[in-house]
Amino acid sequence: MQIKFSQIKKKAVGILLGVMVWSTAAVSTATTRESDETTIRNAGKQAVHYTIKPVQTNSEPAAMLLNPGKIHRYPGGKTLDITFQQGSESITYELEPGMHYSFRRNDQGEWELYEGSHGREDVVDLAPYVQTPLPVVEKMLSLAHVGPHDVVFDLGCGDGRIIITAAQKFGARGVGIDIIPERIQESRDNARSAGVEDQVEFRLEDATTADISPATVVTLYLIPESNELLRPHLERQLKTGTYVISHGYPISGWERKLEDLITMEVGDGDIHLIYLYRR
Repeated sequence: MQIKFSQIKKKAVGILLGVMVWSTAAVSTATTRESDETTIRNAGKQAVHYTIKPVQTNSEPAAMLLNPGKIHRYPGGKTLDITFQQGSESITYELEPGMHYSFRRNDQGEWELYEGSHGREDVVDLAPYVQTPLPVVEKMLSLAHVGPHDVVFDLGCGDGRIIITAAQKFGARGVGIDIIPERIQESRDNARSAGVEDQVEFRLEDATTADISPATVVTLYLIPESNELLRPHLERQLKTGTYVISHGYPISGWERKLEDLITMEVGDGDIHLIYLYRR
């Protein structure tokens, strides 16, 4: 089952137009962003055609081409309408200023626009920030029999809840890794409030290159291609016997390492899948 990260506001179906009012050169290519800058990343392997314009204007939309791995930046704090082709349908979304978005293929192999986590060019956008419900967090940790002897690493730690729960309820030590400074600060504040700051550490690092070799348990809540991207890093760094727990999606290529698959329905009404692997 797909957990859809995108919470983008969908508008009435639009029509793709080929009239250019913003040239590609007018799109910012700066590596540092303004706080009100909207970014759109192509996380796929093919170029994406889309049109875009400020909302509530009479101007014609600009026709844009976004190549794989590239980012278009729209400064100025304006709400934007973006339209792209999804199969045979034209889809229009309303983009909020200062937000990050990523084009990726959905389960049907069609382009979809999802919320992203950052607009940086120098690191991969592994997944948008979506919190794991606390009952799912506790189930993930209990499946791996986490205890005081464990060191839990959470790759893409968000608000730190997995690491904090591992310390507070299971007695483990933990390390959270995230690329977003605000998330790291929030995690540290939450750890302090929970009284476990001496048991945990939160690092502003790229999960694809971070040293995770001390881990006895690794937790993930990413998207399928990010799990696949991280797999070689996990294989290089983790000791034999290390548990890897993935919320939401499997790790492609690790079918033989799968020890358990749990389906949970929690108070939000959504179905949550938990994949337990052993390195």
